Amino acid sequence: MKVLIIEDEAAAARRLQKLIQDIDPTIEVIAQLDSIEATMEWLGTNELPELIFMDIHLADGSGFEIFIM
Repeated sequence: MKVLIIEDEAAAARRLQKLIQDIDPTIEVIAQLDSIEATMEWLGTNELPELIFMDIHLADGSGFEIFIM
């Protein structure tokens, strides 16, 4: 399974990635992004992940903005 992490707190993103790998080492974290802007750019140029773990409150706005743009 290919997973995308959208989290602006580096420590929280690292912890989530470790938890994911501890649960199932076959899960591939394909990217770890920290803003709406970076996520929009990434989604525009990469294959969609099978699952997204997303922080709702990012430094540059609400994570839900990603899905309405």
